[in-house]
Amino acid sequence: MNIEEKRKNIVHRILNTKNETLLNQIEVLLNNDVLTYTTDGKPLTVKEYKDHLQEIINVSYAGEPGNTTDEARKKIIKTLDFAKS
Repeated sequence: MNIEEKRKNIVHRILNTKNETLLNQIEVLLNNDVLTYTTDGKPLTVKEYKDHLQEIINVSYAGEPGNTTDEARKKIIKTLDFAKS
């Protein structure tokens, strides 16, 4: 069974389940999956990423200084370089 068939099979089974405990376990697994990485290479789950974004929003609303355009550019380049290696 290839990945596409496996994915379809799992989706079909999830759609037909009435077991809320199982659905909660699946949700936990999906939320703990690595979504992205920080600029220093730390893996972030979906929840950690959302929390990170919320922290950025909170800092922004509080009027605290953020990154300059040059600092942001350097972080993006560093992230792209890390992804290539």
